[in-house]
Amino acid sequence: MKKSKLIVLVLVVFGLSIGGCSLITGHSTKKQEMIEIAESQKMKVAIENMLNKLDPKALTPEGKIKTYKISKSDLDYNPMGGLLVKVVINNDDRLVLSTTIQEDATTGKYEGTYIGETEELSDLLEKD
Repeated sequence: MKKSKLIVLVLVVFGLSIGGCSLITGHSTKKQEMIEIAESQKMKVAIENMLNKLDPKALTPEGKIKTYKISKSDLDYNPMGGLLVKVVINNDDRLVLSTTIQEDATTGKYEGTYIGETEELSDLLEKD
């Protein structure tokens, strides 16, 4: 009786550890996939088009938006579709643009479908 309970316990622990490992592996694979999408040329074009709509001189010496980087640790899939992306402007963590990027089914291009910005970024863009 004791031996059978021990065997069952060992099997349950073994099964849980296998399941936990596959869950962790699946999460890291998903994260790597999101990073690959974020680093793609199509993403770069979508982000830069979005920035140019906010600041026509973006990414030039005359623009208010000089640089940007995608926060890879904040990437996530949107339950409604697309990829949630956090863009840090001018290496300032207070100047943040949050967006959802989706792939257009007909053209295959990435497009920003939602844009949210911090108050500090909004203030920067409104300054003359």
